Amino acid sequence: MKHNVAAWVLALSLPFITASAAAERPSYDRRTGLLEVPLLGLRKAAERGDRAELGRWAARIGVARLAKALADPDRSLALAALDSVPYLPDRLLLLDPVLARCDSADAQLGERALRTIGVLLSDADSGLLDAWEVPDEVAQRACRVLAVAASRADRAIDLRLAALQSLADANALCAGKNDLFALLHDASPDIRRAAVLVLPPNGGRTLSALREAGKDADPGVVAAAGVALCRQQLAPRAKPIPPPSPARPWRELVLAPGTPGEDAAEMLACLADSTDPTDAKAMEELRSKGNPLLRDLAKPVADRP
Repeated sequence: MKHNVAAWVLALSLPFITASAAAERPSYDRRTGLLEVPLLGLRKAAERGDRAELGRWAARIGVARLAKALADPDRSLALAALDSVPYLPDRLLLLDPVLARCDSADAQLGERALRTIGVLLSDADSGLLDAWEVPDEVAQRACRVLAVAASRADRAIDLRLAALQSLADANALCAGKNDLFALLHDASPDIRRAAVLVLPPNGGRTLSALREAGKDADPGVVAAAGVALCRQQLAPRAKPIPPPSPARPWRELVLAPGTPGEDAAEMLACLADSTDPTDAKAMEELRSKGNPLLRDLAKPVADRP
């Protein structure tokens, strides 16, 4: 009886074992007759986190087979394929297959796909999309997919933050094409902070939203609003219009206990540029005492021409 049960289990699992093993062995393309490298090397490179090996295996496997691997029901193979995409010179050709994985029921797969979209679009513009013959509709759909994923309160915070980070990475293509203002009222302060940093840089609605975010109950959101306003203040302007100002003085934003260090460092330039005498005094004190990191950063900022 035991032998019969074992044989029955083996018979049921044999097709899956055979298919998996076939994917790991060298095979020949039926159409071209060329040898196809196995996918095992890609898996192992992904497991080790070896970027150089991932790039080499991805190049050997090629875009067409990687597209199939991205759609494979084998979770580990799909993750390995996603990990390898950023290292391909012709990675933009995989934008559509990666998009198909963004709404995966598997949270890790979905998050990885969303982050990969940001990598794919981070250095892309209309000229590069044309060069690789990527339809504009696909690129715009990618921006929409990222915005929708960021807005879904039923998804994990990490997944939503991955979508917002990718929107920031894809700023050249996605900025201003999706309404993210509702996220400034999200229940999660992490989402509100990330949304503040992704808002389009121009427009009265953005300035109004940033000043409102400067009154948020979470210090991280307040600091992010200060950073966004500081970036706008320092940006080159075609017209001599007054620069935006924060809801609170720069000295308060920089020196507030809840302000993350990287935010305080970025706002130092605006504190140095302030015409408020109290801000100037705070900058002078910061150069001589206080947080060692900010003190060291404040000296070259204050000494610039």
